[in-house]
Amino acid sequence: MTILKALAQNLLVNNPYVIVIAIDYSKAFDMVWHSTLLAKMAQLDILDCTYNWLIDFFNGHSHHTKYDEQTSTLKTISASIIQGSAIGPASYVVDASN
Repeated sequence: MTILKALAQNLLVNNPYVIVIAIDYSKAFDMVWHSTLLAKMAQLDILDCTYNWLIDFFNGHSHHTKYDEQTSTLKTISASIIQGSAIGPASYVVDASN
């Protein structure tokens, strides 16, 4: 958001107002189920080793929360795409397709 703010401020130097539209896709990436995504990827014409790498990439992630001296139980992550990963945008496109 900082980049948008700086851009808007620069545009305001020569313009009376600026319209900024920002779209947050972070929740969309959180709604991707790994099983559905991998089933769709299995339908693509990709090498078996690539598909197996994708399975390995999306499986085996877990999360726990630690606060003070207490730690929650470990939970498996079966949905979401890791934001900032190179495979993220393409994975979302595959998942969003029919």
